[in-house]
Amino acid sequence: MKKVVSLSKNLVAWLGIASQTSALDWKHLDLRNLESFAKFRAGAESFSKIGFNNKPINTNKGLYPTETFVTIVAYLQLDFPELLPKNATANGHHMSGSLGGFGGGLMYDGTKHLINEATGKPYGDMAWNYFGYWGGLVGQKPWAQCWYGAGGGSQASYAGKSAAQLQAMSDATSIGGVNTADCIQGYADNARQYVIYNAYIDYSYKNIFRFRGGRYESPADYMSGYTQGLDMTLNLNHFKFWWFSSFGRGFAYNEWLYNFYSPKTYTLADGKKINPGVHAFYITWEYKGFSVVPFVYFSPNNEYSPCFTLMYDSNPKFKGIGWRSQTDITVLNPFYAKRFWDTYQFGMISHRNAHSLMIKQRFDYNNYNFGGGIYQNFGNANWMIGYHGNRLGFDFWDNTVYANTINSLSYMMDSNAFTAFLFGGGVYKKWLWGLIGRLTYGPRADEQVFAFNVGYQFSKRFYADIKVEYYNQIMHRGYKIGWNGPFLPDQPATDQDRSHIFTEIKVKL
Repeated sequence: MKKVVSLSKNLVAWLGIASQTSALDWKHLDLRNLESFAKFRAGAESFSKIGFNNKPINTNKGLYPTETFVTIVAYLQLDFPELLPKNATANGHHMSGSLGGFGGGLMYDGTKHLINEATGKPYGDMAWNYFGYWGGLVGQKPWAQCWYGAGGGSQASYAGKSAAQLQAMSDATSIGGVNTADCIQGYADNARQYVIYNAYIDYSYKNIFRFRGGRYESPADYMSGYTQGLDMTLNLNHFKFWWFSSFGRGFAYNEWLYNFYSPKTYTLADGKKINPGVHAFYITWEYKGFSVVPFVYFSPNNEYSPCFTLMYDSNPKFKGIGWRSQTDITVLNPFYAKRFWDTYQFGMISHRNAHSLMIKQRFDYNNYNFGGGIYQNFGNANWMIGYHGNRLGFDFWDNTVYANTINSLSYMMDSNAFTAFLFGGGVYKKWLWGLIGRLTYGPRADEQVFAFNVGYQFSKRFYADIKVEYYNQIMHRGYKIGWNGPFLPDQPATDQDRSHIFTEIKVKL
């Protein structure tokens, strides 16, 4: 963070913005015009997820409910729309900034007292997976030294194990000498339910160059949420060059609240864990609605992902009137560090590299839209890049919080899984509506999903919406929720209901 602030200060000095002729004259700042210089924003929001499956937890059988929880949050933000004087802005220089904080709590947590039938004891509070996760920037906090998902590790470590031995390993309730319920509760007891999500400077020169540094909402396709870092844009005729570096990721939303953490870490030879960051470089060529976008994401000593996107937009200046067609083809090609080869990641084997293909078609007609697409994984392509951001345009974090031992990630992100989806929606006066259906076929699970959402803008300051989702999940024989290791020959198939309702209320003060 200090490096980001230092870089932004050096950039300002280099541009001469702080010179005598163009510096902010704080002495003569007219306090009567303070509102034009700084703007306050504040609000309160609430989110709820109501799961329809309330069956007991049984870790031996791999049976888990769909969670229910309710949040309430508030935020306060101070925006600086323009920090430079008129003689600088007249020459194309602009600088803005923002400082904002976000916090809240759980009004209801349905995971708190659930009993594990396999042990007769509480499983542990799991709501922190959505709201409050905190283990330190690189997971260095004492309670973050354990994990509760059985399995994982190298493929070789399971060599020679019988079906009965593998099944017994999958039933384990103590991992690395730590009881899994105690591990889970450790995260819950140390949840941090607040975050400074905005603290940045944004400088631009005409439409040629832009620099942002600090904490702000991430613009990166494959790093959603809020980022702690910097990005730079250079526009030259039909080309745009964009660099992105993130040294922390956080969430400040009514469903998700995470203080900043590093999604990628690396352990040095002396045992010290460091934050190498996640970085991206995009080159975009645009011409008459066509876009060719080669890009690369990388995290030193973790992954290197050369990728590309091809797009066509029949009406780039579409304003909600008339017809528009948008085509998006994106290919991911992650290559993993050698220590990850032939290891189990998110419950699926990972090799040297993998691929994913997304083809998405959208049509707009006035205020209505519809379309569809496919998402095909070749190998374990998403556990390092695709799971923390994607161009799909819909929520794939709608599984149970117990799934995959990481949040509520859908099995459509699994190795070799294929998904087809259709969607539609529109805006009518103060109403907003949408629907989506998807079918996923994967080695671990098949999923059938249909969701309908509707929202209403009651006033300029009050908005509410609701989503009802049917979600059927068929876990195939040999696969078990909560197990991240190899195929289990003795594990029977299960059919589990993941249907739920989302509600959301937003009030701007």
